[in-house]
Amino acid sequence: MRLATYLGSNEQLAVRQEAAHILAQSADSIREGDTDELTAQLYTAAITESDDTVRATIIKALRALDAEAVETLVTKIESPDAATPTTPSPLVYGEWLESDHAELRLVAVAGLGRVGGDQIVSKLAAACADHDPRVQIRALTECGRLGDPRCVDAAVKCLDSDEVEVRIAAVSCLIQIGTDDALTAVMPLAKTAEPPVQHAIIEEIGTVGSLRVFGLLLWALTSDVAELQETAVRSIVDLLVNAPADDSHTVRMTVGTHLQRCSAQDVVPKLRPVVATDSQQRRRNGIWLLGELIEPTEHTDSLTALIEAIGDDDTKTANIAVSQLVSYDEPVIIDRLEAVIKTADFDSPALQRADHIREQITHKTATDHLEEAVEYTRVSDPADYTRKHAER
Repeated sequence: MRLATYLGSNEQLAVRQEAAHILAQSADSIREGDTDELTAQLYTAAITESDDTVRATIIKALRALDAEAVETLVTKIESPDAATPTTPSPLVYGEWLESDHAELRLVAVAGLGRVGGDQIVSKLAAACADHDPRVQIRALTECGRLGDPRCVDAAVKCLDSDEVEVRIAAVSCLIQIGTDDALTAVMPLAKTAEPPVQHAIIEEIGTVGSLRVFGLLLWALTSDVAELQETAVRSIVDLLVNAPADDSHTVRMTVGTHLQRCSAQDVVPKLRPVVATDSQQRRRNGIWLLGELIEPTEHTDSLTALIEAIGDDDTKTANIAVSQLVSYDEPVIIDRLEAVIKTADFDSPALQRADHIREQITHKTATDHLEEAVEYTRVSDPADYTRKHAER
């Protein structure tokens, strides 16, 4: 578009301002066409433009054309192969952070988050109090990503924002930081805040990986809100995923034991979508948990999902499924096994695993029948056996 050629050029300021304004106003209609050449021109202009008002308007247009505009702009500013602002990085972020234009402050916060470092934390924490919610949200996002406890106070103050999106960003930031004071500020809100904030807390709290949050997840799991229950199940799987290695076994056993006491009819169906997720870690842990909770004779759909997992491309996921299946001694598993794997290739790992499961369950069932048919009498001396029978 010819208008873009006026930007970042030697044209009069008024011309550049008008060109940027028109582009920003018409960005929605432009977006429907091929915008690659246009956005390339706008990125260059946003970096090289000398007037901050024009620069801010260009960035506004870019954000309408490209959802990743802020990140892309920071990448170009950092790149040695792209045009650079008059003030180099990271100093340019400090300048833009003091700008009257929210678009420039937004890029500044993103850039400072990319730079990181001890000296940056205080600037990002201060930006959490910006009067523009977009800048606040970005600052909270960067503070959460850095995970620095020095950001806790700034994030806690944002929990009282009038903007629900800012409150949600503050919740996410505090959970990512994960210190005791950060979690203490967040957890009570799960029961008192409005639904969007409540949902955000339950959705992310499992990433803490600590049993400290498990009670809250159990509360959500037994709530009357179906969406909250589903979110709690996903978050419980995240709790398993993120548990520290030293605590993993304890967390796993505690979660499994408590969920077995819940109604399987409520938990198991909500767990199946987690098992179908693209996330490898979630899938592994979801398969394990599913195996802990199902009753093979009752949860046929979930049993099928567990059996199908023995053919998973991820060997560890498949092995977890095998381990869970052989822990049962239900003949119904063999029946379902035959139905599910009948299309598997003759020499496939899934078929080999299925043979192993079949052998283990068949052997276990035969052993159980033998034990039921044979009387075992514990004696310390052969004479005890005669005496015990004489007493009958």
